[in-house]
Amino acid sequence: MKVAIAILTALTACTATAGALEECLARGDQAAVTRCLLDLEKEAQASLNKAEGDAGKRARDIDVATGRSSAAPALAKSMRGFAEYRKTQCDFVRAMYASGNGAEQAQLGCMVDLMRRRVRELQLQL
Repeated sequence: MKVAIAILTALTACTATAGALEECLARGDQAAVTRCLLDLEKEAQASLNKAEGDAGKRARDIDVATGRSSAAPALAKSMRGFAEYRKTQCDFVRAMYASGNGAEQAQLGCMVDLMRRRVRELQLQL
């Protein structure tokens, strides 16, 4: 019984943390997986754009309410930092596929995963 619970817990944890690449691998062939990842990337970018816009409005409102100018510039700096981190991290992920097989898909999956996480982080600030 304890073994069954441990296995079930492990499977649930794996499913809960599955990333974009894992979501798309079930689509079948390489072309279908790539299409899936490109669609997810487009969705994630749209969500990120909305979250950044909402956070920008909130930051500006805070700056107006406090009479200071710190929240909006801090958000802008954070957005630039995130964009740089996303690029370098996902370039690293791609480079780790030394043979090149699946490298582009891994990079796309990385981009989607990081954008999704960033959206969640920004939403916590609203």
